[in-house]
Amino acid sequence: MRTQVNRTAQFGELVAAAYDGAACYSRDPREVLRLATGAVMSMLRHTRRTAFCQLRPTTRIRATNSCQST
Repeated sequence: MRTQVNRTAQFGELVAAAYDGAACYSRDPREVLRLATGAVMSMLRHTRRTAFCQLRPTTRIRATNSCQST
């Protein structure tokens, strides 16, 4: 289920579209719920990953542990 989206959608529209799409694959309400939930979670993970990559600085900062005892 891949769709090109060219506009920002409300979260409710996303969930409704996922349920409509999942309903095409099964008549069992639990299976529809499982499919729709998986689709929404996949889209949210993709969005979070994309947003994180855009916000990440281009230079790498080396992490130092300030709690080390000397």
